Amino acid sequence: MKNKKNNKNNKKVVKIKNTKEYLSLFPDDNKSVSERKRMLALKEALETRKFEISLYWKRTGFFWAFITVIYTALFNVFCKYLECPCKYFIFVPAISVLAGLGFFFSLAWHMVNKGSKFWQENWEKHVALLERSEIGPLHDVYLNPKGGKLKRWNPAESFDFSVTKVNMWASSAIVIVSLCCWIGILVWLILCGKENLCIIIVPAVVIFILIILLLCFSDGNKNLQFIGTDSEEPDLNMIHIL
Repeated sequence: MKNKKNNKNNKKVVKIKNTKEYLSLFPDDNKSVSERKRMLALKEALETRKFEISLYWKRTGFFWAFITVIYTALFNVFCKYLECPCKYFIFVPAISVLAGLGFFFSLAWHMVNKGSKFWQENWEKHVALLERSEIGPLHDVYLNPKGGKLKRWNPAESFDFSVTKVNMWASSAIVIVSLCCWIGILVWLILCGKENLCIIIVPAVVIFILIILLLCFSDGNKNLQFIGTDSEEPDLNMIHIL
């Protein structure tokens, strides 16, 4: 029964190996320019790409705000506890939870960045493939980014830094710092030995379980069943879900 259920959930997938196979999915029919399937697909791809980019920055703003609130609360609670540990002993589990949540949401933000980057690149690839036969390589023609070697270091000049890559490196740094902060706070609380270990360890274990669940169950496309075999190196690395 279990095997049957898994087979039901599987999505049948064919690999798209070259531009010709891709364009065959959007036939160049004889309707008017505004109604042709390939032109409609290009318009849809452009709109979806724009939507993905706007979502990318909205998600970033949301996580920045959430992480800032968590660490502001952690700082305030931690300072109160340092003032008088005996009076504010109840703050110990709160410190443990907030430090753990800081790492959890930093990791979630980085994973969301990677997911957003994937879908942005996906729609950019659709646009690049479709526009060549419709309007020409508009999005593949731009200023030469290597025009001047000193542009990278000149504060008054533009340079083709990848904004999303910079954001992903920033989120990676936040993940590392938040993990070090969480571990450092837990070690400090344990070594102080003023409170019951349970109120320190139990919240940390709960957060750790949430992190494992986040890492293990966050894949978007699961149960893909590929049809056919790879006889040659593909020009494109895309899939078509049937």
